[in-house]
Amino acid sequence: MSKPGPKKKPTKLKEIQGTLKPSRTLENEMTVTSVSKLPEAPEILDKTAKKIWKQVTKELFSKGMLHIVDLPLLSAYCNEMSIYIEMEKFMKENGRVQFYYNEEGQIRHSQSVPQQKIANDALSKAHKIAVQFGFTPSARTTIGGAEDEFDFFNEL
Repeated sequence: MSKPGPKKKPTKLKEIQGTLKPSRTLENEMTVTSVSKLPEAPEILDKTAKKIWKQVTKELFSKGMLHIVDLPLLSAYCNEMSIYIEMEKFMKENGRVQFYYNEEGQIRHSQSVPQQKIANDALSKAHKIAVQFGFTPSARTTIGGAEDEFDFFNEL
């Protein structure tokens, strides 16, 4: 069971938001090692996931929010987004619905292609990770700072 009240925020996040006061620093806060240079994408990632990795690590690094302990979870985010994009491309080319016909050629029933569930699951997993990193619009409102114009899908 979780503790009542709002979740505690890391001191670094309070600094970025401009709300850090001595009374708001956390006692015994876990400190993690920041990444000193942009890391290469893990070999396990495919081409699309590596592009996402490059974009996201560059952004987090420039904000001083990229830490060694975050890299495996960031890799999972990139992989899930890549799966989502791959499935969406497949469905764009092949359709989202399968039709089944009887002997007379009439539609007996239809159903979503399996790639739809794969895409939905991948996006759901990616979203859960994205919230932790502050990638969603609502999560960013808790962090603050100026947003740069960037068209994600045109960069892939």
